[in-house]
Amino acid sequence: MRFGEAAVGDHWQMIAIVLVLLLQGALLAGLLVERRRRRDAELEAHRRLLELTHMNRSAAAGAMSASIAHELNQPLGAILSNAEAAEILLDADPLDVTQIKEILADIRRADQRASEIIVGLRDLLQRKEMERQEIELSGVIDNVVQLLDAEAKQRKVEMNIERVQRTLFVRADPVHLRQVLLNLALNGMDAMPSGVPGARRITFRSAPVGLSAVEVAVSDTGIGIPNDKLKDVFEPFFTTKPHGTGLGLSIVRTIIESYGGSIRADNKVGGGAIFRFTLPLATVQPA
Repeated sequence: MRFGEAAVGDHWQMIAIVLVLLLQGALLAGLLVERRRRRDAELEAHRRLLELTHMNRSAAAGAMSASIAHELNQPLGAILSNAEAAEILLDADPLDVTQIKEILADIRRADQRASEIIVGLRDLLQRKEMERQEIELSGVIDNVVQLLDAEAKQRKVEMNIERVQRTLFVRADPVHLRQVLLNLALNGMDAMPSGVPGARRITFRSAPVGLSAVEVAVSDTGIGIPNDKLKDVFEPFFTTKPHGTGLGLSIVRTIIESYGGSIRADNKVGGGAIFRFTLPLATVQPA
């Protein structure tokens, strides 16, 4: 009898073990399925972010298309004029070699300027995966100011670079970082619809924060941001512009946070708004 009871006990014990194993297997399968769903959702969110940032860059390029076309016409016109002048000089007797060399130098400079405009526009419009690399921050700021030069002239806005420290490196995608600065600068220009030339300014600054981060500030002399709206400016679809999408500043925050940084907006004393964002330095600065 005891043997029978022991056999029955062993039988139920085996059933319990099998049930536990089945339950564990089901839980493990569920976790794997959930993990895959979460991974697929993250990939889809990443894909949508890339599409959205590309659309935002395309919209910015479209907004600047007239000024870019005008700026591009200047070096192309200079190349044509110099080429025509060189043709005339080549028929002269005696040949003025010095003047021809000067004309060729002017053509080379104009060609380089046209190339820089086209390269800047191409980088802005390209669609690609986020590529982190170690980049020197002041060089990106210089590039954005150059890219905005034509638009700033057309709007009679002065572009300033103040107290930008060199040799500060961050790990980021240079195209996305340019997009952040471009969005902030264009946002500032939109906030200055009228005013006296010389009083309309966009200013870029950068400085280390402690030994492991850098802060970049983009300020304007516009109308500022209502104090009760400061906390909402980075929310999707929030805009104070009549024809704004409300996505520019939201994309800026998403990009900055994806690199482990943060961003905030404030009003300046005396008028205008200032946007500050921080990014981790690629290498910790020596104490």
